[in-house]
Amino acid sequence: MSADDTWNGVPLPPRPPLPPLPDQQEDPPRAPDSVTRPGFIGLPPGMQADIDTVPASADRVAPAPVGTPSTPDGNASDIDIEFADGTRIPIDGIVLIGRDPSAQTAFPDAELRAVSDVSRSVSKTHAAVQWSRGSVWVTDLHSTNGTRIVDAAGRETVCVPDAPTPAPRDGGILFGRALASLRARSGDGSE
Repeated sequence: MSADDTWNGVPLPPRPPLPPLPDQQEDPPRAPDSVTRPGFIGLPPGMQADIDTVPASADRVAPAPVGTPSTPDGNASDIDIEFADGTRIPIDGIVLIGRDPSAQTAFPDAELRAVSDVSRSVSKTHAAVQWSRGSVWVTDLHSTNGTRIVDAAGRETVCVPDAPTPAPRDGGILFGRALASLRARSGDGSE
């Protein structure tokens, strides 16, 4: 072992081999999609671009797909958000949720719904929740403590600000640390 193979008397691990010279490479390296398609970061495994994403305009991210708030069979949403204190918020259109929500230009027709938060983790205007294309879509509005979607298995998906994220019917939404469950409504308006 030579002096070059140690550092302060401690043996160094072997160095990895150097990459081949450019004239020795068989195939030229391919640029990642993020270089060839600016702004593209790819999709997580299991996601489908036509179902799980929303196209963005050039100047800002688009809100969730707008359409008649109805289920595939033509009925209005049958989903409520239920907080731990028993507060239920029906999701029939667009609802802005927070401690003391204020109107947002991106959601001019939204209903404003204040929620109590003992953990003090819900922002003033925390997130937009809306019913569209047969799903609940959650858009974080640059909240301080973030918004996450929780599926039935307890896995969490972080909502990127201004990017609508679909929520599973049997899951929940974490507004900061305040968990709200998605609940089906029965014909009389209760679960």
